[in-house]
Amino acid sequence: MVRRLTERNTITIPKEILKNIGSKPGDYFEITDDGHRIILIPKTVDDRFSEEEWKKLERIAEEKGKTYKSAAEAKKHLEGLSD
Repeated sequence: MVRRLTERNTITIPKEILKNIGSKPGDYFEITDDGHRIILIPKTVDDRFSEEEWKKLERIAEEKGKTYKSAAEAKKHLEGLSD
C-alpha cells in the first residue's frame, strides 16, 4: 500500500494494518527509524494512577503539599505509604 505524506507531516495508516496488529484509536506508538525505514512500535502507557493511588495523592496534597517531577516519582512515593 502506498500513502502520501501530507503537508502537516501525517500519514494515514490503513485500517487493515491496524486491525492486524490489534491497535485502535487512542493507542500509543514509539516512532523511530533505522536510517532507511520508519518504525512504529505499539506501546502501553503505565503511568496511570489507580483509584487508591489518587486518594493517597489527594491526602499528600492536603497534608504536605508535596510535588513530584514525574508520575514515576509519585508512584514510587505512593508505594511506601500505608492505607
